Amino acid sequence: MVGGFDAGFLAEIGKLTKSVSKNKVAADSELIFFSADSKEDLGALPKISKSMKGAAALWIVYPKGQKHITENDVLSGGRKCGLRDVKVVGFSTTHTALKFVIPLSDR
Repeated sequence: MVGGFDAGFLAEIGKLTKSVSKNKVAADSELIFFSADSKEDLGALPKISKSMKGAAALWIVYPKGQKHITENDVLSGGRKCGLRDVKVVGFSTTHTALKFVIPLSDR
């Protein structure tokens, strides 16, 4: 978990696993949730992406319908780090999440 998430989501994650690292990416992370509230937050993506290994998935969660960070901003940020976007979901009523993975050819 990198960035700020609401208490409800943190409680749900806590029910699923006891192994949750906050504000840093553990070396063996299978899932990474990154909260990006602005384009500037996307500056953390190079460091996060370098820590990914194998089939690890990075979910970038960002606000819906905002001009200060858009889906294109998030897509561009992930792709610049060599990641492939594979899924988009409505994370909540106020946020969207895009899933990125390391391309199969690079694993």
